[in-house]
Amino acid sequence: MGRLEVGHTYYRLTFADRDLTMPGVQPLVYLGDADPQDGQIPHIFQDTVSYVRFGSRLEMGRDHDEVFVYFVSPEEVGSGILNVQQVATAVSAAAQRAVALNSPKLSVVGDEGWFSVP
Repeated sequence: MGRLEVGHTYYRLTFADRDLTMPGVQPLVYLGDADPQDGQIPHIFQDTVSYVRFGSRLEMGRDHDEVFVYFVSPEEVGSGILNVQQVATAVSAAAQRAVALNSPKLSVVGDEGWFSVP
C-alpha cells in the first residue's frame, strides 16, 4: 500500500464469518503515529464523521464524546487497514466467495458456544 498519509481516508476491513463472505468496511482518517510502545509505533485513526464535524482529535482543545480514535498496529496496514482500491478488491472477492458458497448465513452460538480470547 505504501506509506500512510496524514489526513487521508483508509478503510478497516473486518469479516463476520470464517469463510470471509461478509465484509464490514469502516472508513477512518489517518492522524499520525503515537509514541512508541514496546518498540512499536501505533498508527492513530479517527472515525470520518467526527473528523468532518470537529477536525483532527490531535488538534482539538477539548474532547468530545462523539469522537472515536483507534490505535492500530503497523502489522494491520495492508491487511486490516486498506486504501480504497484494496478494499474494493477485497469486497469484490468476498462477494465472489459468497456466491460460490450460496450466500451463507451467520449461525447463532449463544452463550454456551461463545468464548473470548484473553
